[in-house]
Amino acid sequence: MNERVHLSPYRWVIELLLLLLLTVQSLTWLAPAPILDEIKKGLGITLGSAGLIISIIALCIGIFSILGAVVIEKLGALRCLQIGVWLMALSEIASGFVGSFYALLVCRVLEGVGFGMVIAPPGSLTMEWFGESEWPYVNMINFAFGYVGLTLVFRITPTLFAAVNSSWQSVLFYYGIATAGVALLWTILGRQGTPAPIATQPENPVASESALVEVMKMGSVLLIAVGLFGGMWVFQLYTAFLPQFFRGFRAMSLAEASQLTQVLPLTGFFAVLAGGFGTALTGLRKPFTWPIAIFTLVGCFGAIELSDPTWVGFSLVLVGIGSAGSLAAITTLMMELPNMNPTRLGAALGFVWAVGYFGAFLSPVLGGKLAASAGLRPVMLGFLVFQFLPIVALYFLPETGPGRAGVEKAAEGGAQPAVEPAKSA
Repeated sequence: MNERVHLSPYRWVIELLLLLLLTVQSLTWLAPAPILDEIKKGLGITLGSAGLIISIIALCIGIFSILGAVVIEKLGALRCLQIGVWLMALSEIASGFVGSFYALLVCRVLEGVGFGMVIAPPGSLTMEWFGESEWPYVNMINFAFGYVGLTLVFRITPTLFAAVNSSWQSVLFYYGIATAGVALLWTILGRQGTPAPIATQPENPVASESALVEVMKMGSVLLIAVGLFGGMWVFQLYTAFLPQFFRGFRAMSLAEASQLTQVLPLTGFFAVLAGGFGTALTGLRKPFTWPIAIFTLVGCFGAIELSDPTWVGFSLVLVGIGSAGSLAAITTLMMELPNMNPTRLGAALGFVWAVGYFGAFLSPVLGGKLAASAGLRPVMLGFLVFQFLPIVALYFLPETGPGRAGVEKAAEGGAQPAVEPAKSA
């Protein structure tokens, strides 16, 4: 059956809206990172409390992405997304008017709730609006634009901070206005889709459990959750504290530290494209999962241990490749699991990202507290042990791509001798 006849051209409007959403997600979450030192001084708080400003969103995502999965099952992916993006926007705008640590923390908690609500819907909407052959490419583009937002955070924030008379509240306010614009577009133009027929295994007609319970029993989903926990533990720690590390240990200015750190998300953008094209063209998923995670391990070590800016930049390139190169392959693999549909995918994405963001929450908070006594450098090096989790967990995932048949055939052929050994006389 030709899947193209079932696809609406309006899917490209939905995709454009998804790209805008994924861009402002990163802007609102990590906006404080480049100016974390200024916020710390302005509010009179410790480094651990400053880290909580960023990581509290990860905790809320970990909790409320599960809520998002439930809302998707009850109301659909579109309504879940619209609620979440408006909550993100209004909370970020409110952050521009606070003057105390606890008031800011409340705003960040509400923003994290909204962020959690919009974690799963992009995957569900992609599965609803696009054909199976388009999934690897759409996933690739979607994750790439998440890194566009990360790059913009470190490129724009120092300039915006200077333009608004060094007011960190104003920086957060304007990022909230941008997010509100995206929320308005989703309110006006957002549509729920209907998935086209797919070639994966048929539904189980006797299943009576909720989608969330079903996916939590899938071994592959659990492996992905473990991998994301370790990978996001390391990535969030380094994203949050690298500017602080460069300024404190390498005597860099705010602009220099931000410029160097932006190498990481900028590389991530191209790594997502490379990984997405790789998995789409080869028809394979696994080669673009666990081997890619090794790059992060090597790159994080180099970013801390090396002092030459050129080699530090190269190390951050490796981190960007490792943190982003596998995202399209992992998401596509989940879409291709037996009996997967948009509702179950929303539940699966909600679950794995909940586990992953729980790690992202713990690492800056625990890292900031330990750094107060042990120092930031030892903590950043010691926490690299968590990067072994994605390397090991993703290794055990099954291959789901259409290219697996060729790999299995080659493996079977290599296991059999071409010529029977001659018997001795």
